[in-house]
Amino acid sequence: MNVDKQTQRDSQELRQNFEMLEQERREIAYALHNEMGQQLTAIRTAAQLMIRQSEGRQTHPVAQTIVELTDGMFTQMHHMLQRLRPSTLDKLGLIAALEDLVLLNHEQLQLTTSLELDGDVETTEQSMKADLELAIYRIVQEALTNAVRHGQAKMAKVLLRKDGNRLKLEVSNNGQALDAALDSLLQRKRSSVGLFGIKQRVQAWGGEIHFENAGQQVVLTCLFPLDF
Repeated sequence: MNVDKQTQRDSQELRQNFEMLEQERREIAYALHNEMGQQLTAIRTAAQLMIRQSEGRQTHPVAQTIVELTDGMFTQMHHMLQRLRPSTLDKLGLIAALEDLVLLNHEQLQLTTSLELDGDVETTEQSMKADLELAIYRIVQEALTNAVRHGQAKMAKVLLRKDGNRLKLEVSNNGQALDAALDSLLQRKRSSVGLFGIKQRVQAWGGEIHFENAGQQVVLTCLFPLDF
């Protein structure tokens, strides 16, 4: 693939910026897991001790409430950690991480999402750069979140397809149609719908991005060269 030097420099700078962002997310995730996790465990343990000490007597209702609340906080913290730094992506790769993301969004956002793989994507995944996998994961994550938050979507589909030496990502949903100001939204550094961030992640890997309203569907298409 022939890419001019300026484009290469711009893409490299974008990738470096995103790496700094991911490093910040890793640090926040570490602090949540180790510091907040330890404090929640201590609170839950103290409440359980109160319950055990009240055996034979009426259990203190506040202690039981504390246990239930901390259990709920542990669940929420787990979801936050998955969004900050998906452990499945590091351990099992992109496809497994996307499968987890689909389940998480169904549970948290009530968004029913299907994941479709085509064109020997599983084989391509084995040789894909880890940073590209992370970029694709973040694009899907942002696109699905926006579909619910701004488009009130209830259903979505994620398609990954190997097309020659390119990888095609398509995220569609049944939410509200994109408005005519889409081009200007893509130019804003602080777009309220996150489109600018998605565009930058695609550009960081020399890719192409397209948005369109197709019938009752809003479709995001990204094309990534595998030899970039």
